[in-house]
Amino acid sequence: MNDKGLAHWHVRLAGTGLLARIPKQSQMGLAPLDNLAYEAACFQRAAPCSHVPRLDRVIAPSAELPWGALLVEEITGVPANSPYHVAPIMQALASIHVLPVPIAGERAPLLSEIDPLAGMLGLVRAQSVYLDHPLISEPSRRAIKERLQNLSKSIPQACCRLEPRLITFDAHPGNFLITPTGKAVLVDLEKLRYSYPPLDLAHATLYTSTTWDVDASFALSTAQVAHAYEVWMSAAGPIAEPYL
Repeated sequence: MNDKGLAHWHVRLAGTGLLARIPKQSQMGLAPLDNLAYEAACFQRAAPCSHVPRLDRVIAPSAELPWGALLVEEITGVPANSPYHVAPIMQALASIHVLPVPIAGERAPLLSEIDPLAGMLGLVRAQSVYLDHPLISEPSRRAIKERLQNLSKSIPQACCRLEPRLITFDAHPGNFLITPTGKAVLVDLEKLRYSYPPLDLAHATLYTSTTWDVDASFALSTAQVAHAYEVWMSAAGPIAEPYL
């Protein structure tokens, strides 16, 4: 199959209905065996949602396959390349978010941070050093720094009572295929973790995400983003309420 991903090669195993997902690297900085275990756990934890490929087997790392491989169900579908595909993506995400959450001691190997947004804020602060670049206007610099300062104060209070759910952490439309029945299937799910569902909602609708993959590129209006969130809230049911 076409080699366009940063993390995997995908090889169709003719006549089996399976694909070999062969890692090129670990985007999470894991050793080959740990990376394979993490990816396998992602497929296994999300399996009950019925919006991910079935994991058939795990092939351990070897001299021929230094990073090992996963054999997974091949999904027949087209790229999620239209605003009309966002609603089924939201339904797929909700089906993952509503899955039961194990007790804290049973969530490994998947990540489950005590404060899921602390790392994100730390990354934003680290990137903010570039706001002092001379090409950035003073009004823009001042507005962004003020917004970041306000977020640093408000986010911990807003999130202090939220419970983590299983999320994809990589929900841009390029990671979904749309089947002939209109169902969205998440086909790249090696970054799952226990965190906050709105991170997935943002990743599925922001302009930088919906234009990330050239084969699944489109832009959403404000009204279309609002409708996407409404679809998610309806599909997620009661678990959506704390995040409103």
